Amino acid sequence: MRRKVLDAVLSCLDEGLVQSSIPDIAARAGVAPSSIYRRWETRENLVAEALLTESDESIPVPDTGAIRSDLIGFAEGLAAFLASRRGTAILRAMMMIEWSEELSELRTRFWDQRFAASSVMIQRGIDRGELAPGTDARLFLQMLIAPLHLRHLLLGGDPATAIAEQVDLLLAGAGRTP
Repeated sequence: MRRKVLDAVLSCLDEGLVQSSIPDIAARAGVAPSSIYRRWETRENLVAEALLTESDESIPVPDTGAIRSDLIGFAEGLAAFLASRRGTAILRAMMMIEWSEELSELRTRFWDQRFAASSVMIQRGIDRGELAPGTDARLFLQMLIAPLHLRHLLLGGDPATAIAEQVDLLLAGAGRTP
């Protein structure tokens, strides 16, 4: 049931149906709305889990044994997701939402969990001596992913452009050579 419901949420987002209700999602998934309310309680919790699950599956955190190749692999995975039909649909849908306090909490929860999951790359880099102790993982990751979103959403370009060069610049800025 869980997978069917999460797929229904993502399908709604794919189609631009950002404000789909739990009964709409339940009908699409072929389950009772009460099942969804019992498990997720709110639409926001349901959307958050769907987006986190999709992100975890579509943008895995690599472990190649070197920070540079981990970062390049991660950025390439993100770029591919951003350029995909689903990634573009989700981003556009999220941009069209009128932000409320609940949606702001959802956004914060989503990014907190994504940064926590991907920060392991930075910690491994610190542990291997590839990054300085005390490197701010969240800031480093923001600096990695922000240009991909910029290229895709605002500049209309390929988010995968110059990823290796971008990673090398970040590593040089962190005091390490690629």
